[in-house]
Amino acid sequence: MTNKPTILDVARRAGVSIGTVSNVLNERGNVRETRRAQVVDAMTELGYVPNRVAQSLRGGESHVIGLCTPVTSSAYFMALLEMFESLAAEQGYELMQVVSHAEPALELRRVRALVGRNVAGLILIPTYEAKAALDLLAERAVPTVVVDQIIRDKRFDHVAIDDRGAMRDAIAHVIELGHRRLLYFVRDTRLPIVQRRIEGFQEAAGAARAITATVVQRDADETGFARQVADALAAPKPPTVLIASNSAVALSLVRILQDMHVRWPADVSVLAFDEPVWAGIVTPPLAVVRHPTQRIAAEAWKRLLLRLREPATRPTRITLQAHLVAGASLARPGGHRLSSRAR
Repeated sequence: MTNKPTILDVARRAGVSIGTVSNVLNERGNVRETRRAQVVDAMTELGYVPNRVAQSLRGGESHVIGLCTPVTSSAYFMALLEMFESLAAEQGYELMQVVSHAEPALELRRVRALVGRNVAGLILIPTYEAKAALDLLAERAVPTVVVDQIIRDKRFDHVAIDDRGAMRDAIAHVIELGHRRLLYFVRDTRLPIVQRRIEGFQEAAGAARAITATVVQRDADETGFARQVADALAAPKPPTVLIASNSAVALSLVRILQDMHVRWPADVSVLAFDEPVWAGIVTPPLAVVRHPTQRIAAEAWKRLLLRLREPATRPTRITLQAHLVAGASLARPGGHRLSSRAR
């Protein structure tokens, strides 16, 4: 016997034919209860786990849902993945995840691979240029829901938050606290979601007087990013609040500030878009813009199941609201210069 038991091993242990085991695995009703119990007992004893992908390829009906995401380092994306895993398990589906690393060419290859594995449907968190992947999915008529980014493609269902409005409201609150010099660190300005947040950032700043609102794409290298932060805080008129575009940027930013001995909010306030799992345990706790992650996953999954049952259903855009969760890292500016040690 191999390390991984096969369907033949199960048939031998149960004393039945391979066809009987296959009927049990596919939940066909033409197997007597005594035989079904024998097969189930054999699978349990052997630790047999059925290959759902292979079953779907042989049977023509897939129970595998593909998920393509740009990164796994984001707390938000990880939370979405966990919720999709849970929803898939509840509905009898398997989830097959691939990562595009935010590169359109790699995204196309990953999506093509999922399509080649006969997935029943696909959840796509797209890159900044997803047209090739979307064209492939439309051509192959793969039921697809686009999550997190609302793009100009009416062929697919979209579920996302109002990033522009969420950022606008959060920055309006920051300005109400008295901040006039704002610095927003983003990961990639090419992403539509980042562009919408920048629009909200600039709208809120433009609606107030004497506001300096700066957007900086963080250096991909940690040392380079640290230099960007240090240079900003060493300026004659440094920002009084730093905004991180996601949990990964926030984590790097917090580490850099700690290494520089910069205190928040005494020296500079800090706000993070997304909600890192560690936001509440740093000292002081981090202010965040919280995504309705559970509802995003639920709405996306509901649209996907509907599209699986009724492919001709007209695509829908669902836009949800995120909101600011106050934390001690965001306070009124103290008007103090950074100490020479911090600089």
